[in-house]
Amino acid sequence: MANLWRRRQRRILQFMAMALNAETSQGRIRRGIKRRYNRGQGEFEIVTTRFSAAEYDSLHAAASALRVSVSWLVFRLILLWKKLRKRRRVQLYLTNYKLILHAWSSNAISYTETIEFRPTISLPP
Repeated sequence: MANLWRRRQRRILQFMAMALNAETSQGRIRRGIKRRYNRGQGEFEIVTTRFSAAEYDSLHAAASALRVSVSWLVFRLILLWKKLRKRRRVQLYLTNYKLILHAWSSNAISYTETIEFRPTISLPP
């Protein structure tokens, strides 16, 4: 997976909207439960990666709500990208991340993170 990520990171990230929509559409938002990580059989490797601010904000907001790690979401994104039939599918969604700050003081930090899934608009040829 690490080699695949190194070679195809930009292409894989093009599937982020579809992957986040699939992960979050199940309504599995949880609180106070231990996070899941992408533990599995085989070797693990640390991979240096860079995300745009928008990519990371969307990944982090979804991971926080689902109580999973960002690396777990990226792992699921790679698995989705490996399915050739999914790669051939037209991207149906765009994501729009919003951070709404309610309070920021020495006593409290209160904010809301949202990810809106918007349908892509098909332009005529």
